[in-house]
Amino acid sequence: MHRKLRLGLQRLWLHPRLILNAIYSVFLNLFYAFAGFFRFRIFADFGSTISMMPSARLRIDKRLYLGGSYIGDMSKAKASLLMYRKSCFHAAGKVKLGPGVGIVVGNGGKLTIGDNTYITANSIIYCSKEIEIGSDCAISWNTTIIDTDFHHIYYPDGTTNELSKPVKIGNRVWIGSNTTILKGVTIGDNSVIGANTLVNKDVPPNCLAVGNPMRIIREGIDWEK
Repeated sequence: MHRKLRLGLQRLWLHPRLILNAIYSVFLNLFYAFAGFFRFRIFADFGSTISMMPSARLRIDKRLYLGGSYIGDMSKAKASLLMYRKSCFHAAGKVKLGPGVGIVVGNGGKLTIGDNTYITANSIIYCSKEIEIGSDCAISWNTTIIDTDFHHIYYPDGTTNELSKPVKIGNRVWIGSNTTILKGVTIGDNSVIGANTLVNKDVPPNCLAVGNPMRIIREGIDWEK
């Protein structure tokens, strides 16, 4: 017990920022205590933010991490979560939002992220209607996930685009860096998306997809997290 205490104090001495992060996390938990976070369910780097408009709902089943270091602290930016009116963000387990990750859940939108899923540095998620990300997913840096076109497009025949469509990412999906996932896409369980891929159509389970335009180059794959 004394040895563990000594090692803990040595770690704090070498990394004093941990003390600042712990104090800041306590403040966030107290501030959002009305949502039931009495068991210290938010752990955040100092400066990472959660902004909620009236009637927005933040649900955390286990723990939500905001910020942190990533690959030698390659990004020192802070994580942010912005929730508009009547929106819902559900961390359905232990969820990590890395440094520089920015998440926006629009009016009435619903974003769910499963247990043991992490999103690394400088990725962006914009949820207008519904985005679901499964458990045990690994989402690499500079990934963008959006479920909307943001603007209407009017065609010569008088029709227009459907502005938003749900995005669903299954369990154990690995998304490579600099990937963009567009509205209406479903990615099956245990699939891998290569770096710099534009995902504009569905990916079946256990597949390796790459490129722009995206194509399936392997089926029946597995991968190690």
